Amino acid sequence: MLQASDFQPAWLLHARPYRETSALAWLLTLEDGRVDALVRGVRTRKSRYRALLQPHTPLLVRLSGQHELKTLIGLEATAAPHWLQGEALICALYANELLGRLLLPGLPCSQVFRDYSLLLELLKDDQQREPALRRLELSLLEQLGQAPVFSCTQGHVLQADAWYRWVPEQGFLAVPATQETSAALLPGDCLQAIATDDWRDKRTRQAAKTLTRQLLAPLLGNKPLQSRQLFRQMKKSTSE
Repeated sequence: MLQASDFQPAWLLHARPYRETSALAWLLTLEDGRVDALVRGVRTRKSRYRALLQPHTPLLVRLSGQHELKTLIGLEATAAPHWLQGEALICALYANELLGRLLLPGLPCSQVFRDYSLLLELLKDDQQREPALRRLELSLLEQLGQAPVFSCTQGHVLQADAWYRWVPEQGFLAVPATQETSAALLPGDCLQAIATDDWRDKRTRQAAKTLTRQLLAPLLGNKPLQSRQLFRQMKKSTSE
């Protein structure tokens, strides 16, 4: 169990008030994965941590404690925050909420950390935002042991000109051409592109969104994501 660590890279996923002056923070760390940490006195005016402990700010943290809830005993910012707004901000909030909900504390997930860090760098780029978000979702699914194997359930290689349905606990099932109009179906060429990290085609990006939603839904359960509700509200307000 962790006692007192060296400084390690981290991001703040979420923080909420605790007692009068402290906060409970969800951190995503490079070495220890998601960590729940007590930050003592951070809500006082004199706290030097108050301005540093902000979302989307690259941090170095030092943690102490033998139980699941750690204590933050050191904090530094390594660069300025990623200042985000609009759709980019909501995508970042979605990523924070998703990781906070699904990652179990104390399990190393260095690839998820790297993909999250890359996402924050790319969110301001309209062309890179969606691929970076899908890449993080797939990385999270891999960490959770729920990532798809890009082959047909019958043991065949996915065919570019075929259509597939995702079947939980089975995988991709080829479907007859007569069912191609279903929104839940996935084109074979798009699945091949996702498997090779090729996001140039808009159809591939849409197929990846459909696929990751299907994969994440049973993990998230019936509790809706607040960030998705914010996104729908933003789209509604901009269309009026």
